[in-house]
Amino acid sequence: MRKVVKLLPLSLLPLILITLLTPGEGLAQTGSLEGEVIGFDGAPLVGVTVTIDRKDIKQHFEIKKTDKKGRFFHAGLPVAYYRVGVVQDGKELYYFDNIKVPLGDTGKVDFNLKQEMERAKAQPREMTAEEKAAQAKQEEENKKYEGMRGRFEKGRELFLAKQYEQAAEEFKAAAELDATQHVIFANLAEAQKNTRKYDDAIQNYAKAIELLAAKPDPAVEASYHTNLALIYAMAGKMAEALGETEKSTALNPSTGSKAYFNLGATLVNSGKPSEAADAFKKATEVDPNNADAQYQLGICLMARAQTTPEGKVIPAPGTIEAFQKYIELKPNGSYAAVARDMITTLSATVETKYKAEKEKPVSGAKKK
Repeated sequence: MRKVVKLLPLSLLPLILITLLTPGEGLAQTGSLEGEVIGFDGAPLVGVTVTIDRKDIKQHFEIKKTDKKGRFFHAGLPVAYYRVGVVQDGKELYYFDNIKVPLGDTGKVDFNLKQEMERAKAQPREMTAEEKAAQAKQEEENKKYEGMRGRFEKGRELFLAKQYEQAAEEFKAAAELDATQHVIFANLAEAQKNTRKYDDAIQNYAKAIELLAAKPDPAVEASYHTNLALIYAMAGKMAEALGETEKSTALNPSTGSKAYFNLGATLVNSGKPSEAADAFKKATEVDPNNADAQYQLGICLMARAQTTPEGKVIPAPGTIEAFQKYIELKPNGSYAAVARDMITTLSATVETKYKAEKEKPVSGAKKK
């Protein structure tokens, strides 16, 4: 569309920070836009502003001034559709709609205002009935879109204010106006998660993933599976949580360790350290150099430690190794002192147990 002029006690386990992959943001999937602006006189239009407005959510970028050849360039734009316009002295001269920013590449948008003006003058005519109907339909769709965007943006404001119930209502209203936007259902799911309506949240994330299939984006889909896994974990459905995390890792291996770490953190924060150990173990398998996952694995494995009748603690297999790996990766890390203390304490316990078993008389043998 074109338009002119417009050993720590488990009870003391600290909460672990979760790096959520929030809907709509994706994971560093970006591209660029470049182009040139030719004025109505056919000469490069220098020093004008180029505005870049994202279509699916409210996000605004701009190039303050075109260079002496009328050129512009903007990198680091999230992969999405945009409305790109040229503004001079506060007045929009022209715009292009539904411009796609390509993943890892540069899209080109050239403005030739002289050419567009001449084209408009050369084709003055009355619109046909079909064109009028199409225009009316487009205007109705635009009106509907603006209504949807308004409800969605209101929902985001309420969500950021932690008014989750009200945010969910706005997202529902936005979905009724346009049921094809996956980002709406993902945000609705997040709002419902925060009100502990886990079944509804699971259903809406599934809907978001279904809609995303129309225009596949592996990074965004991976983030949806990661967040869905966290909701399953909060609902106590561990098999489903691990399954979703596996899907996320398959779609975006570079974030797989983080996805399992987030799952483990959710379980720790929900008071399930033993279950969290499985998630942290997966995180270390995907990336053995994830130092924080190694440390949290060691801490959570303490939930599986055995205590003898004499009160000695026997660590679960892999506990000491996890702490040792953390120190190897981060010898001066924030948890290094605790990890060393844990190794010292647990190693003494293991040595005492080994010595006691070695000195224990063999059954049926007589003492000398």
